[in-house]
Amino acid sequence: MTTYFVSDIHGQYPTFQQALQNTSFSLQNGDALYVIGDMVDRGPKSKEVLFHLLEMRQVYPDQVFLIKGNHEQMLQDWLQGQGNPELYLRYNGGDATIRSLLDDHPLRRAFLGRMPTQEEQDHARQVIMSRYPQLLPALASLPLYLELPADPRTDSPPVLLVHAGIRPHVPLSAQRPEDLLWIRQPFYEHYDGSLPVIFGHTPVDRLPDYSGKGPWKRNNIIGIDGGAGYQRGVLLLQWPTLEYWYTPVQNVQSVFTFANPNEKGWKV
Repeated sequence: MTTYFVSDIHGQYPTFQQALQNTSFSLQNGDALYVIGDMVDRGPKSKEVLFHLLEMRQVYPDQVFLIKGNHEQMLQDWLQGQGNPELYLRYNGGDATIRSLLDDHPLRRAFLGRMPTQEEQDHARQVIMSRYPQLLPALASLPLYLELPADPRTDSPPVLLVHAGIRPHVPLSAQRPEDLLWIRQPFYEHYDGSLPVIFGHTPVDRLPDYSGKGPWKRNNIIGIDGGAGYQRGVLLLQWPTLEYWYTPVQNVQSVFTFANPNEKGWKV
């Protein structure tokens, strides 16, 4: 019964599968998995990552927990016709997710190498929402953070899991969603709270004074974005031992099956 944290898988499905195998992760043996946002975008198999994790959560709701990242929020906004589509599709890798969701539909080509027209985007939304009516409710239901209490059985301290971080000296209840999803330097350069925080969003090799392939640590905060969104790798962190596994993005064989091969879908 081991607890693992991971963030920023970014559509790198085979690498994520390999990372789970490397840790001998087993839901059947009672292990728990917390995914701290950015399951989608940039990588080629965003649909596979997201739907696989949603199925796992449905079968093992007390062991698999998913937190919203800024990329899940951008996908949700795009599906609702909100936000900045050019920022999402061209500059944040949303085009890869839309292609993944369109699968073999002819519209897929419109999201490859150029900015699709408004008409093409509207048509793509209709196709995706028709194929996957549970997708938007699932995205909307993702929490922005989770607080885990101390666990005397494993000598685990309380910890906050949040995708980007929190604004220092602001109560958790008063944090803005934009900060929880997007904040960078004000958090990791100035947070001095007593509550440990595990976060993703900023790749560890872009954090101050980082060296190596493991998580980034400073005071009570630990960064675990291994850079999969930039073809680097997936970091899995064991809690509370802080033992970690780094799996580089690569062309690996599919080695981790769905949580329940007979499961026919997922729901919120």
